[in-house]
This record gives sequence, structure tokens and C-alpha cells, in this order.
Amino acid sequence: MSDFLIKQIEATENTIKTLQEHAEWLRSMVEKEAPKKWSPVCGTWHIDANGIFRNSISTKNRREFGTERSTEAQVERASVEMRRFNRLLALRDELCGDDVVDWKSSNTPKYFLVYNAFENVWDLSATHKSFVTPCFKTEEQARLACNMLNMGEVEL
Repeated sequence: MSDFLIKQIEATENTIKTLQEHAEWLRSMVEKEAPKKWSPVCGTWHIDANGIFRNSISTKNRREFGTERSTEAQVERASVEMRRFNRLLALRDELCGDDVVDWKSSNTPKYFLVYNAFENVWDLSATHKSFVTPCFKTEEQARLACNMLNMGEVEL
């Protein structure tokens, strides 16, 4: 047999092997289980809407919102963070009204507040990425929020 034919046979065998590997990979992707969705763990301590925490019986509707923790110390820390987040969200809603950020868009800037611990002031930052924080649609809205926080008019 000629060298040319031997090379053609080897190339064809390599292509077949590559196709088989790809088919196995595709088969494994199809056979994979759908990922299980995360749900907050139940706990015996509950944070209510006022930020008050107490020992309570677990119920599915509270657990899905993520207001339950295993210990009193965990729920106390969480209530501080929840209050801060909710107050910042309320401030954003008050300043922005219905003009909210399209957080899925990478074309528009999003303005979010940051606390500068070195200078002890609130400031803003902008990005085209999305963050898990209340974002302001315009720089003016974010600057106004920073000023309100820095002047002590709003406390998180």
C-alpha cells in the first residue's frame, strides 16, 4: 500500500476517534441531572420585617426568603445586614422612583455606593457589570445618596 493511503487511513481513524470522544461528551451532557436549586437551610431563629429576631417554629414561606438561621448569634448578624441592605434599597427607590437599572444589560453603567473606610465617607463607583446591591441608574442619583449618607441624613 502507498504511503499516501496509509496516511489517509490514519487521518480517518484519528477523525473517527475524535468524533467518538465528542459523542461520548455530548452523551454525558444529556445524561447529567439538572442541578438542584439552592434553598436556605431551616433554623429555629427568625428575623421579622422589623429586624427583630426570636426563636420560632420553621415554616416554608419564611425559609424561602432566607430569614431563618441556626443560632441567635447568626440571626443577630444577619438582621444588621438585612437592615442595611433594605434601607439602602429604600433610599435608591426614593431617589430613582420607577427609573431602575437594567441589571442584565452590559451596555449601561450602574452606579453603586461604597464606604471608604480610610476617609470615613460614602462614595460611588460605576461599572457595566452587575452586583448584588442596590444600583442607581445615574451618577447624580448615586451622588445624592452619598451626600445624604455622609451628612447623616440617612443612616444604614
